[in-house]
Amino acid sequence: MAQPAVGEIIRDARARLSHAGIDGPDAELLAAWALGGSLGELRIAMAMGRVFEPDALARFRQAVARRLAREPLQHITGLAPFRHIELAVGPGVFTPRPETELLVDVALDHLRRMRSGTKRVLDVGTGSGAVAISIARESDARVIAVEASPAAFTWARQNIQALAPQTVLLHGDARDRAALAAVGVEPGSLAALVSNPPYVPHAAVPADHEVRGHDPAAALYSGADGLDLVRELVALAAELVEPGGLVALEHTEEQGASVRQLLDASGFSGSRTHADLSGRDRVTAAIR
Repeated sequence: MAQPAVGEIIRDARARLSHAGIDGPDAELLAAWALGGSLGELRIAMAMGRVFEPDALARFRQAVARRLAREPLQHITGLAPFRHIELAVGPGVFTPRPETELLVDVALDHLRRMRSGTKRVLDVGTGSGAVAISIARESDARVIAVEASPAAFTWARQNIQALAPQTVLLHGDARDRAALAAVGVEPGSLAALVSNPPYVPHAAVPADHEVRGHDPAAALYSGADGLDLVRELVALAAELVEPGGLVALEHTEEQGASVRQLLDASGFSGSRTHADLSGRDRVTAAIR
């Protein structure tokens, strides 16, 4: 009996995933990963009616089964695309989302408007290193990334070494002033402080199966209103950011007004909430 073609197997997998509530290009992405090629190469294979090699077919079917169990796509492939890079990810680290690219855009816009000179950017809670690496690669800033979680720090170190080795990575708490001072971060020395912190209220349950089942709780939850760490970051930024410097923080679409109030009360000016590509409030920024 002839083996079904690649296209037929992918169409069947797409239908099964869709029935489970998983829409999008997951079947194609998993097939390309199983075949060890690009999406372009996969489309050529589909157009030519090619079949999977047995090993690749076994990898694909196992990957689809894992995805049907709501394991994140990025954990299965071990890679998460973000802006112009691909990051290594897995258990123990928050999987970067496309909406966080807005945080990078806001920081880069500010850095481009600054006059030449030493520009230091602190990324608090770097996770996989997505934000820190992107800013380091797309600007002339000296980026310092801080991560407290041992598991996430391991992923950040791997990604930074591979993609932006000029970035300084600290394992610890960003409130440790001595550790920051050791890498040149003193009061009033930062061009920008950025963070995608935990911001989910403790009583809330994320709707996304992959988030609540696989993202580390420490990267999600922060107090009764989700803003405990944001309050500490605003205070930290008020101390470390230079006059004319930026603080930019990611949050839920309901928290923009609260974050603006915190920034205004701490002496920042021009606080503004930016919407992501889906139109949801996502990042609030202000000037010191």
